Amino acid sequence: MDVRPVPGWTARVGDVGLPPGSTFASSPDATWSQPLVGDLGPRGFLLARTPDAAGSQWWLIGIDAHTGGRLFAPVRLDAATTSPSCFLNGPDAVLCLRDGDQGGTAWVVDTRSGVVTFTGPTDLRTSSGALRVTQAGSYAVAQTTGQGVFGIGPHAETTWFVPGKGQVMKRLSGATNVAPTALAAQDAGGDQTTVFSLVDGKVVSPELDAGLRPLSAVVYPGGFAVEVVDSQRKSIPDGIEFFDDVGRKLGRADVSSFLSTTSMDIPIVESAPESVVFSPAGEKLADIFRFTPGDTALLIGTTLFADGQSMDHDPQQYDLTTGSKGKACKVTLSSYIATDGKVAIFQSDTPNVGLVTKAVDLATCDVLWTIESPFGSFRDVWRIDTSLIQLSDDGNELTSLVAPR
Repeated sequence: MDVRPVPGWTARVGDVGLPPGSTFASSPDATWSQPLVGDLGPRGFLLARTPDAAGSQWWLIGIDAHTGGRLFAPVRLDAATTSPSCFLNGPDAVLCLRDGDQGGTAWVVDTRSGVVTFTGPTDLRTSSGALRVTQAGSYAVAQTTGQGVFGIGPHAETTWFVPGKGQVMKRLSGATNVAPTALAAQDAGGDQTTVFSLVDGKVVSPELDAGLRPLSAVVYPGGFAVEVVDSQRKSIPDGIEFFDDVGRKLGRADVSSFLSTTSMDIPIVESAPESVVFSPAGEKLADIFRFTPGDTALLIGTTLFADGQSMDHDPQQYDLTTGSKGKACKVTLSSYIATDGKVAIFQSDTPNVGLVTKAVDLATCDVLWTIESPFGSFRDVWRIDTSLIQLSDDGNELTSLVAPR
């Protein structure tokens, strides 16, 4: 990725079976269009639009990111001015929802065959009110404020239930370089957090020593960390304990500080004058600048980028193999796309300027190449599995981006 990529395979709207005049889009306005639903390994799922008398006919599309071949024939959703909202729901289903004044409509699509296994009315919603659906890892869940979180079944019905405040903890930034976790955390009220499985709603209780009480918990790939105290009346942690995804203890850090709830790639303890980065097993990896609530972090390979919103510098790099500080790069962590270990791809969409995709050398912070599109272009770039996929300016063509031969 140190040289500007060239096109690999190409898939036009007609190649995947869409009618002429269609675009890969979730809105006729490029400014608001976000067609990528999500991906499961090399399988990517997108929304597409065909203009018609009702405004738009909406479709769900499946693409193999390695070859550009379609996974199944376009799945017809409905005709309306605005697109439905779609979510991954486990390894075998995409859930699409349309809110309505008289109730919602749902489509459940098998991700292997493209067969609509269910369509009909649903109580699920995509906006305000009860049973608001959100993406948590590779699963869709329904949140109800003050009640808790529900799982969603094959007929767009609620299944398992975990009581709590009704909001799963999520990353502040959509950028990630780690696999989605099958666990989630929810504020349970007071000063405690409930960790549970996104597969079946089973609560994962950490194996604490006698006399210890859990406080807040944060989920990471492979497990979670919990603040612990040895008194019922105390609200400041005596330590941080680390657990695998079934609640077995992996390690402990004797620090009287709080976990960052905005770092979900790797544990960060918000201590002063410096914060501390730990491995998911509790091994100290690095001291970093004072990390505070609202700050963001991004793990790229063995390098941590830490961005303090109250700081006046660019995101700072830390080598987690040595604990040493690296360069500060002028990048926006929320715009991260992909890396090959030495070069990282970022992009930004600036009003009146347009979309800029750039490759940054992680060692020097130099910009190695850029791809630019004017404001109003549909162009976007996504990472699906190990492939970079680019949408054309006019929205009717997908292309893989590969190294020149």
